[in-house]
Amino acid sequence: MIKVMAIVIIMLLMGLQVMDIFNFLPSTHLLSKNTKTGYIGAFLAGVLGGLFSSPCATPVLVVLLSIVAGSGDIGHGVMLLLLYSLGHSILVLAAGTSVGFASKLMASKKYGVFSSALKYCLGIGALLISFALFYMGF
Repeated sequence: MIKVMAIVIIMLLMGLQVMDIFNFLPSTHLLSKNTKTGYIGAFLAGVLGGLFSSPCATPVLVVLLSIVAGSGDIGHGVMLLLLYSLGHSILVLAAGTSVGFASKLMASKKYGVFSSALKYCLGIGALLISFALFYMGF
């Protein structure tokens, strides 16, 4: 019950965040004021990226490491971990390079109305899901 209430609260807060009613997460403007550059900035960005992607990436990495440990084949293990790291880094690069495209698309007047409508529809959807979960008591 407590886990469900936590999910309900998170869904409610994220619905409000998406609709810009209340901002819990910092905006990209605030994040762009980062003064750390060079090697230290890259290291800190990597640490934060690893921290935030760890809940998603760690289970897959554990499975791969157990396969490697069970097989005992070093070459097979190196190949599996190399392919995993390439796949993971391609997703990170795609997300990083698409930020500029998304910001240009959002600035366009043609897509601005659609973007605003989609933002409110998704926010209302998140709010409705949180209310439904609260009502059903899952």
